[in-house]
Amino acid sequence: MAKNKIKNSDCPGDDTIGKVINFISKTDQEKIKIAKAFLYPLIRLLNIGLKYVAKKKTPYKYAVTEMVRHALSSTGEAHEYFIDFSKIILSRGNLTAPQVEDVRFTGGKCSIQISDNSGEGDAKPDDISMLLFYNVTKLEFICYLQGGTRSTASQQYDIPEHWAGDVVHAYITMKSADGKLVSDSQYLGDYIAN
Repeated sequence: MAKNKIKNSDCPGDDTIGKVINFISKTDQEKIKIAKAFLYPLIRLLNIGLKYVAKKKTPYKYAVTEMVRHALSSTGEAHEYFIDFSKIILSRGNLTAPQVEDVRFTGGKCSIQISDNSGEGDAKPDDISMLLFYNVTKLEFICYLQGGTRSTASQQYDIPEHWAGDVVHAYITMKSADGKLVSDSQYLGDYIAN
């Protein structure tokens, strides 16, 4: 009994498949470069916020993968991408997230009003907020790893004077006082610093 052999050259469109795969690879490589450049300054925050979900990767590599999958999209033009800042993952965990009531940028400060939701799930009054502010115009970050506690209703954070008039994206997450639990990060929105 003869066996049928199929060679790659017998497959219709084999060269087309190779070109498509190569194109996808280049696109992914470009997206990975963008994600790495954006996330690299945040390694300390990512090491805290993603250490329990990044099982076979470093927290940084996990964040890069998530950003490429969910937060980077093509503009329609070749090799141009935009970041959906609301989909960036900085922290992922089971700790109850903070209940943010209001965010305001005034007088070189960011004021955040938080309702104390201690007792909901595993939330405790001494849980510590971690914040990230990203200035799109100047491509600068400010990261607070030891922010106010969950029971502190009004929290204020300094914003550089040279950020006045710029668009700033804000994020918050919580960690337990002992650092063993974290909440999912929350995108607070984009604001004009003044």
